[in-house]
Amino acid sequence: MIRSMTGYGSAELESERFTIKVEFKSLNSKFVELNLRLPKVWQNKEQELRKELNRLIERGTCQVNIHVQFKHAEDKVMPINKDVAAYYLNELASVCRETGTDTSSLAAGLLTLPNLFQPPAEEDNAEDNKIILETVNKAFIDFEKFRIQEGEMLQSELARMNRSIMRLLDEIQTLDPERVNNIRARIEGELAQLKEDTVDKNRFEQELIYYIEKLDISEEKVRLQQHCEYFDKTMKEKSSGKKLSFIAQEMGREINTIGSKANHFKIQQRVVEMKDELEKIKEQLNNVI
Repeated sequence: MIRSMTGYGSAELESERFTIKVEFKSLNSKFVELNLRLPKVWQNKEQELRKELNRLIERGTCQVNIHVQFKHAEDKVMPINKDVAAYYLNELASVCRETGTDTSSLAAGLLTLPNLFQPPAEEDNAEDNKIILETVNKAFIDFEKFRIQEGEMLQSELARMNRSIMRLLDEIQTLDPERVNNIRARIEGELAQLKEDTVDKNRFEQELIYYIEKLDISEEKVRLQQHCEYFDKTMKEKSSGKKLSFIAQEMGREINTIGSKANHFKIQQRVVEMKDELEKIKEQLNNVI
């Protein structure tokens, strides 16, 4: 079963404290690249979430956004760091006394100073963790459905292109006897222009057989047929993108060898068409998990 590397999925859940929404967005990539965006208050959960997400995603560049909307005021605002505030006030008051400045407006300017507010230290709340992970998994299920649907379309296209290569191979099978006969006829025609007493007939037959064997493409045709059949079988396996890419490389080697040995215009045409279909296959495989 082929799955696409590109996809989108989301889920939303609600608890007594907050509403959480999780979004998955992915693009194709050779490796796993995870970008996780969390609310500041949940930064302590990042390592655990990354471990779970890397297990789920497998391959591709994936952006996971986790948004939270808290319901209570104490959760929505960042508290003042009282130690920092007291330090600023003492220092500013000291400066004011030394310079004779009025201290009545110190508090108004305090709010603009750095590090005055700090995110609350989020406790490891088991219920919150459960809701977060549940939402992540629901979003991933939605995301996976999208990738499976895309994968079905990819598999249909890949199967069609693979069948096209096999059809062209069947046409080469039909043309191959004509190719061998043409080679033999051409060599014999050139030989007929020479004086007969200068040619050793037995040696000529040996050389002719040797030459035709060098141009024989029987093994390449068999191997290409096997690779195409294996490609079709492998598409039914899970997470087969890399494996399919390796098979496509082997298919390319056999097609290239057939082309280099063909020495026949119509077969060369089929080889060019097979290369075109194979390039389309390789392009599509860049988006398969």
